[in-house]
Amino acid sequence: MYDRLLELADKSVSIDDNFAMVSGSINLFEQECPIHTDRNYIGFCLSGSGNVEINLKTITISKNDLFFIARHSIVFNKESSDDFRYVFFSISPEYMKDLLNDLRKYPPVFLANQNKPTLSLKDEEMEQLMTIFNLMWKHMEEEQNEHQRDIVKHLLCSILINIHRLADRNKNILESISRKEEMVRKFFNLVFENFKEAKDVSFYADKLCVSPKYLSSLVKKVVGQPAKECIDYCVILESKLMLRSSCTIQEISQELNFPNQSFFGKYFKKHTGMSPINYRKSYLK
Repeated sequence: MYDRLLELADKSVSIDDNFAMVSGSINLFEQECPIHTDRNYIGFCLSGSGNVEINLKTITISKNDLFFIARHSIVFNKESSDDFRYVFFSISPEYMKDLLNDLRKYPPVFLANQNKPTLSLKDEEMEQLMTIFNLMWKHMEEEQNEHQRDIVKHLLCSILINIHRLADRNKNILESISRKEEMVRKFFNLVFENFKEAKDVSFYADKLCVSPKYLSSLVKKVVGQPAKECIDYCVILESKLMLRSSCTIQEISQELNFPNQSFFGKYFKKHTGMSPINYRKSYLK
């Protein structure tokens, strides 16, 4: 079913910097250290399996799995089987925004669920999506013309609408994006861009023209955690990533804009139960 895509291992096609299609294998997926993602990724596992760490949480991607990695995630490939093969889309924030504007009737809410960023598909469901993927690839390989961009975009929209349908049937979690959910999305975008400098809910509430109390209750209603906990989560996640590097604790506290190293140490211990030094030691064991 996937012979042509398997033959394309470790190849990619793109129209511009906003959108690319990649057919990968274990070799392409190997990493020496975690990376920050600056765009969104939607992928499909064709064979084998791989254990991937997304925001310090390990998930297993297996054959026929759809997976999504959101922008601003921290990703690290831990281990993969020798026959691990996959294809994925690489989508810039600008292009994703453009797509979502065209898909208001079919909001891909599943793609925002990073607590479980995979969805298992049946053989026939996977075959249907890969048929469209294959067609998109062929159009991407053609010489650029006035119709190419629109054709590719509409085929991609077709895949996203199908993802909406499959997630709705399998998980029953999809619903229309309300104005409140849109505000929460904007909140997280602001947090990802500003958490190093701004760690108080009031900063983000001001940006969104609401009160801190309203924002915190709204975020908790939508994602299950208050706004402050979401901010702290991003700070701690970044702290842990930097503690896995060669940066000194002083450098980390400065990078994250803490008043001093002592203040950073107390903050980190409050949220993790251990000091930065002990966390680093536990990681190096």
